[in-house]
Amino acid sequence: MSRLTERIENFDKAFLLYQSMCKNYLNDKKNDSNRLALVQSFEIVFELSWKVLKDYLYLKDVEVLTPRDTIKAAFSANIISDGQVWIDMAKDRNATSHEYNTEKVNIMLERISSVYYDELSKFQKLTEEFYE
Repeated sequence: MSRLTERIENFDKAFLLYQSMCKNYLNDKKNDSNRLALVQSFEIVFELSWKVLKDYLYLKDVEVLTPRDTIKAAFSANIISDGQVWIDMAKDRNATSHEYNTEKVNIMLERISSVYYDELSKFQKLTEEFYE
């Protein structure tokens, strides 16, 4: 099994968990366990998503190191269509561990459960084309 294939399989598993956590959060936004689980599942699925992109780009002879460089290269190669959403995801992913302002956290949770969920759903379908 190639590194890319293994990474996609891990992403798919993480995405299923993220999907479930989004539903739980949307059913009860005040529940602290749902809020924490959504953040954690988003962090994991985002990390795996950019690494899938990185591995896929590597197979196309494009070497990148950071999430931001990976996102830019994937956008330039027309692999992802909304580079700004991916940049925003990266920023929010980095902020989730360090943000304590409840209002800002609530805004991030809304993006994580809607905008980012939609984008990562599209990406999950796209990864089916990445298999070697």
